[in-house]
Amino acid sequence: MKHIVMTGVTSGLGAEWLYQLDQTESATFYILARSPDKCQRMIASRPLINRFFVIYADCDSLKSIADAAQAVVDLTDSVDLLVNNAGIWSNPAEERSKDGFEMIFAVNHLATFVLTEKLLPLLSAASSARIVNTASFMHWVAWLDQADVELKNKFNSLRAYSNSKLFTILATQQLARRLKGGNIQVNCFDPGIVNTPMLSHAWPRALLIFFPLFSKLIARSPQKGAETGVFLSTSSQCQGITGQYFRDKKVARISWKARKSGLSDWLLHESRRLTEPFV
Repeated sequence: MKHIVMTGVTSGLGAEWLYQLDQTESATFYILARSPDKCQRMIASRPLINRFFVIYADCDSLKSIADAAQAVVDLTDSVDLLVNNAGIWSNPAEERSKDGFEMIFAVNHLATFVLTEKLLPLLSAASSARIVNTASFMHWVAWLDQADVELKNKFNSLRAYSNSKLFTILATQQLARRLKGGNIQVNCFDPGIVNTPMLSHAWPRALLIFFPLFSKLIARSPQKGAETGVFLSTSSQCQGITGQYFRDKKVARISWKARKSGLSDWLLHESRRLTEPFV
């Protein structure tokens, strides 16, 4: 019996990821959701085979994430799989989290960092554990200013999102190095352009009339988008592979920024500094 912790599974590819795992794994699921009621309604309309717990977790608040991690600790002695899929693409106007961080940075990176760090002891307690993070090809257009990681001087939502996905890859690499030789493997992947609520939210309002055509011709279905995540979660083919970025079930190229020497260590230092009260 596996113990699986997942975020970002109440819609889109995350929901398909959850249901595909439910079909293939004998597990207890610990579903972290900002809206437990929405999650319960989803499961009521499409029941899970396996046992599950729904735990309140608002990625807008690092205390909420830390509390959710503690709730998992109170329910199980080990975790076999951690899926970090929660993420946002914010409105063009800058928003701030409850802790005062730029919202995309807070939700897409800091919340994931806190949850992962808090659950490492449970992952270490499993005989063999995996962490799977959702990244994106958008990391190729990231434009990082290490002196202004939250884009306080000149905010741009596209840049903030792209930077957050670069951080996902850097954090995956850095954590894999920290855990080298242990029982935990950590990888990330690009699901591609997936027809999800987040994609429609990110679509320019002036071009909304074209979105149905775009989503039909270009975007992947949530089922297709979830395939590589499920592969990294379960397949014996990637056993022992760690610190990699995947696309379509294969290791894929990353940008020069994601390969820049010392950048992942800098990110770890910054992440620890900013989340110190919660980790």
